[in-house]
Amino acid sequence: MDKSNFTLLRGTTIFRVIFIMFLLALWLNGDAAIEAFLLIMILSTMVVVRWRFEPPGWTVLVDQLACILVIPFWPQAWLGMTLPLFESALKGKALYSIPLLLVGASFAIPSIFTVFFLLLSLGLGWLIKETTVLVRNLQKEADQDRQDRYELEKLKGDLLEANIKTAYMAELTERTRIARDLHDHVGHELTGATLALQAFEQLWKEDNAKAEEVFRQVSERLNDSVTHLRETVHNTKSDITMGSSRLEKICEAYQACDVTWQADGDTMRVPVYIWGILEPVLKEALTNVSRHSNANHVDVFLDVSKKIVRLHVSDNGKTKHTSEAGIGIRNLQTRAKAVGGNISFSSSDRGFQLVCVLPLESNHIFSADKKA
Repeated sequence: MDKSNFTLLRGTTIFRVIFIMFLLALWLNGDAAIEAFLLIMILSTMVVVRWRFEPPGWTVLVDQLACILVIPFWPQAWLGMTLPLFESALKGKALYSIPLLLVGASFAIPSIFTVFFLLLSLGLGWLIKETTVLVRNLQKEADQDRQDRYELEKLKGDLLEANIKTAYMAELTERTRIARDLHDHVGHELTGATLALQAFEQLWKEDNAKAEEVFRQVSERLNDSVTHLRETVHNTKSDITMGSSRLEKICEAYQACDVTWQADGDTMRVPVYIWGILEPVLKEALTNVSRHSNANHVDVFLDVSKKIVRLHVSDNGKTKHTSEAGIGIRNLQTRAKAVGGNISFSSSDRGFQLVCVLPLESNHIFSADKKA
């Protein structure tokens, strides 16, 4: 049970016990009527039942009926009405107080003190009920927040694992292609050249006229092997510019205004999936400059440290101040959070600024990399 709920339950139980002890003291200081004792026993039994179980709300009518029957014999039974009135307010069932109102209309309530006591119990029951509802709502919100954080962490782990698996599969595919090319072309030609060399050696020893022809075949096969080897090496180089060079080319291709590009740190340490986030972040930042700023210069700075990579984009224009992110930035913020990073931005009369910070060292990354 939650600590706050336990406190409310304990407070309710304490109120019930104190009230029973109060009635018992009144009975002992009075004429000790047997009807009063029976009323106290009935109310005590109902208190125990409500403490141990969760009876229906209509059971407060039992308390009221017992008090109504005893009022003619023991006037202090009016104070006994405090407990069912408290329970009615606690259950949020005001209609259960109608019997009390009918009795009050038939018999005069003994004193102002009794009226005050009844109203106090009604207010106390209502206060505890509202507090309980508030605590439950807060607990639901807290549970929902915990669930959202759990789902976000799970999404983060899944995305990291998918990124690493994608990079691993791309690397594995490229290795397979290179091995296949080497086997199908270079290996075949080298095997043929080896056999031709053995034939040439035998013909050379025999001073056979075909030795010259065989030597020419060996030379051609070796040339073909070198050619295929060069093509294979050339094909391992991607036609698409990656990493910081790709970001630099995006800056060079930007036409709206001048862009100054600067990079610091060892960019070779940045994994592929990080570049897959930095590239759309830079494009989105430059797009926002074009749409919302009258800048004539943009500064782009990439800083790679031991643990993080930081991309900072700022311009010298004037933009309308806003704290709401557009769809593009919100999507990028989700991607950044999925890998443990963050994207912040600001727009004011001093221009547009965007900062993307992504971690290079993560337990998720290392664990997934070891699995791969």
